Formats: sequence, structure tokens, C-alpha cells
Amino acid sequence: MSINHIMRPLHKAVLGLLAPFIVTSSVMAAENTLEAAPNVEVTPYIVNGSNASVTDFPSMASLFIDRIDYDGLYSVGSYCGGTILDPTHILTAAHCIYGDKEAQLFTVVIPQLQDTSQFPYGNVEKVRVSEVYYRDDYSNSLNQLLPNDVAILKLESALNIDSVNDVVNPPLNDDYRMGVHDFVAVGHGDTRSGFDGTTLLQKANLNYVDNATCASAFSAGSNLTDKQICFIGDYSKATKLYGGTCQGDSGGPVYWKDGADYKQVGITSFGPEICGGNRKVTSVFTEIYDYKNWIVSVVAGNETAKFVSTDAKRSAYVNRPISFGSSSGGSISFALLGMLMLVTGMRKVA
Repeated sequence: MSINHIMRPLHKAVLGLLAPFIVTSSVMAAENTLEAAPNVEVTPYIVNGSNASVTDFPSMASLFIDRIDYDGLYSVGSYCGGTILDPTHILTAAHCIYGDKEAQLFTVVIPQLQDTSQFPYGNVEKVRVSEVYYRDDYSNSLNQLLPNDVAILKLESALNIDSVNDVVNPPLNDDYRMGVHDFVAVGHGDTRSGFDGTTLLQKANLNYVDNATCASAFSAGSNLTDKQICFIGDYSKATKLYGGTCQGDSGGPVYWKDGADYKQVGITSFGPEICGGNRKVTSVFTEIYDYKNWIVSVVAGNETAKFVSTDAKRSAYVNRPISFGSSSGGSISFALLGMLMLVTGMRKVA
């Protein structure tokens, strides 16, 4: 089984506009593509899900591209999910932001968002990302199954959340892997492959899948590690799919229901080619228990940021001349920019 469903949004291959060029970013050419899968569409959504309330999942966060203050452009939906570690730190997947200058410069975080259609005109709080952290041992390769797919985003200012106690509270051990437990994935991603069915937050109940069974579902399964945890949802006769995550749910959480408490155990990373279409596994997550020391170190300020975003860098990026190819030169035309906006999910404020 191949892996065409990693969960990262907006970055869609644009073919046929100016052959032989391929544009893979939200507006212009992305400076990073996933190894061995340059045209993979990456976004996050819940298959066979139901409406979720952010009241039940107060650690939920949503990531958007926001260039409104610079050239009026913004993403029409969240491109990844995340969870609130504390008022200034967001936990997400490394593949959501690794090597992507657009995302690194212009990501804003909206906490506890119920409906993505509220951005940018609704009464929602948004805070810009200022620093990006991911591990040195992260590999942005599908052939290696995205090992160590974890990142932390530091914000320019603190989120106005009700209580710090409402944020991520992972289990103290991984005993949740033993026996049958209740798990639920949450996100704003596609409701099936290639179909953005709702703007409302979704949830899906999941069942734990052991790593041996999970590895057998993928052609590169031998690269699955014990720092990744797998799940599958129930089968629906109506959709003929198994419950799980999909494009656009990347970086979002899977929770273990420990009595009355939801405790995050994983970060949405990837899944099979057709969302919900594999009878062995539908969702693979980075298991956060294995990274708790690194997470604590980042939040404590003991790690060096991989990327720092500033107002000067954002302005320089927006105003830079764009050329395609080493010999063609020239700047991007307004006509082409308009076409790219249409096909890549970006809009301009009226």
C-alpha cells in the first residue's frame, strides 16, 4: 500500500499552467517537497466522523496561512492542525512546516476553532508564529515513513486561553497500548479523499492497531518505528470506508479517553493512499510519549529554533521578484498569480 495521504493542506501540484513548471505551494513555488513524492497533496480531515465540540477538546489549534497585512492573501481553510502546549507553544507535525518558507513565515494559529469559515472575518483570535522547532533526526521522506514527525511552533504573543490546565496533558506512560481503549482523532481535514465535506470540527473514534499489523499495510512498512502509533476506525456500510484521518488533519491530535479525561497520545502524520480505504490501518501518528523530554526542553527555551520569522523577512518574501527556471528570469505576472490563487486555495481580501 502506498502512502499518498499525508496530512498537510494547501500545497497542491498545479499542472499545465506554464509547462514544464510545477507549482506546489499555496501561492507560488514551495521550496520544499516531500522526498519520493513531489506531487503528493498534503492536508488533514476526518473520515466517517461526527461534529466535535472544542469545549471537549480545548487543546485543539488550527494553522492558517495569513498574508493579509502584506498583500491581502490568506488560505481559505486551515492547512494543518495542532495542539496547545501552553499559551505560547503549539505542538504539530514537522512535515506541516518543514522547509516550506510560506508556512514558516505566514502561519497564524487560531485556538479552539469550531468552524474554519470564521477565518479571517469571524471573531476569532489569531497569533503569528515566530519560531519553528523540529528535531535533527526528522526525515521528510515518505520512503522512510516520516520518522520523528514532531514540531513545536513558538508564538509572537500569548494566546488568550481560559486556563493553562486545559492544554496538552499526555499520559505518564504508554500503558494505553495494552488491551482495548477508547481513542478519538480530531481535525478539520477532508471527510474523504479529495472531498472537503464540512468546515466544522470533526472527530472519529479509533481502535489501536499493533505496529506489526500496521507495518504490513505499507510497502515501506519495515521503516515503521516504535515511536509511531497506529489506529483504525469502524467500517461504515454507507461510505464503504473505515474511520480515520485524511488530508488536512496533519499535525492534529489523537486522544486517549482516560476515564473522563482526554489525553493526547499522538500527532497525525500519515495514512494509506485512500483515506479510510485500508482494512488494516487508517491513521499513523507520532507518539508524543517518546518525545516528552524534547518537548519540555523546547518549551523551557533550551533548544535552538530551526527558523525564525520576522516582519522584515515576511515583507522581503512578498516583495521578492519571482522567476521560473534558471534561464527564463522575470517576475511572476499578475495574471498567473491570479490563476495560482484560484487553484491553490488562497484568496485576497476584498
